[in-house]
Amino acid sequence: MASQEIQLSFWEKLGIVWAFAATAFWAGCTALRHFVLPPADSPGVARSVYTLVMRNAIRLSPRQRKKVLPQHKTGEVIKKYCTDYSLKHVVYPLPKGAKLHWIGKQPSNGCNVFLYFHGGGYKMAINPGHISFSLKCASNAKASLALLEYTLAPAGHYPTQLQQAIEALKSILNISSPSHITIGGDSAGGHLSTGLLSHLMHPAKDLEPIPLTEKLGGICLICPFLSFDYEKKSYSTNASRDYLQLKDIKSLNADFKPVGLSDADALNDPGLSPLDAPKGWWRDCPVEGILVTAGAWEVFLDDVVAFSARLKEEATPGTKVDLVVGAREVHAACIVDCSIGISEGDMAKAILAWMSDAAIDM
Repeated sequence: MASQEIQLSFWEKLGIVWAFAATAFWAGCTALRHFVLPPADSPGVARSVYTLVMRNAIRLSPRQRKKVLPQHKTGEVIKKYCTDYSLKHVVYPLPKGAKLHWIGKQPSNGCNVFLYFHGGGYKMAINPGHISFSLKCASNAKASLALLEYTLAPAGHYPTQLQQAIEALKSILNISSPSHITIGGDSAGGHLSTGLLSHLMHPAKDLEPIPLTEKLGGICLICPFLSFDYEKKSYSTNASRDYLQLKDIKSLNADFKPVGLSDADALNDPGLSPLDAPKGWWRDCPVEGILVTAGAWEVFLDDVVAFSARLKEEATPGTKVDLVVGAREVHAACIVDCSIGISEGDMAKAILAWMSDAAIDM
């Protein structure tokens, strides 16, 4: 059955017109400022304009966004990308309603695999920037790329996405050993990666455990969402620099967490709020190395730094933990770089170097 077309009120329509007009005006001003008289800490014209446009787009209500912005499914975006770039694309249905998309170099028994979970607050589909960057990562890791198409909120609430990530990893373990598998994700995808790691160590109730015969090769957490505690200082100090804003984060989280679960209760679930897990939770991590990244100008900065410190305290020496904070970079800056086609910043360079170091020669 076709979905009913959204009918916006006069004020909602006026809000869209105002948002587009304001965005166009301030984008022009921002571009002029960073081109003619750039501040000493300017990240450049393209990054500055993109941050402003994204901030204004996110500020639209869900109804307004659905009306004026393209609403594509993850599978549709991947299919178009692969068609545009003449990449081989094979889709494997998974239990629990998920799909695993193999892009480019196809997997073979014993191969290196990069399993990637895209960001978007669990509510937005993958975008071409995610695909471009994950392909670069897979290339550096000498790996086949597997992208998980998980159920978006609010159609699916957590732990639906974790169940689907479990099925994806189980599928990959049928063709490759844990040491040849690297998992990565940005933002919500980083959150999903930590949820999967938590499940490997402390199997969640009512979810199938995954016994590993050896450690995973690596996990790359790109600007992950980590806590339902919104009192960290960087939420305010970086609010004027990042495109993510606290009210938008709360709105996204309300749609993906289990129905009826309060933020206070979410803090007590390590799968939902990994930074707030009990002391010692991350001891004996079943992974060789973990890279955690943040932008120096993003609102998640304090949480990411704190989580990295916890991992270094609890998971080492068995697991090598690295933290990279990109100078003058916002949330998921490596994805931003690919989305607007500019040269790689600190975050992207560090991740790609880490992927190269983690590669296993086949």
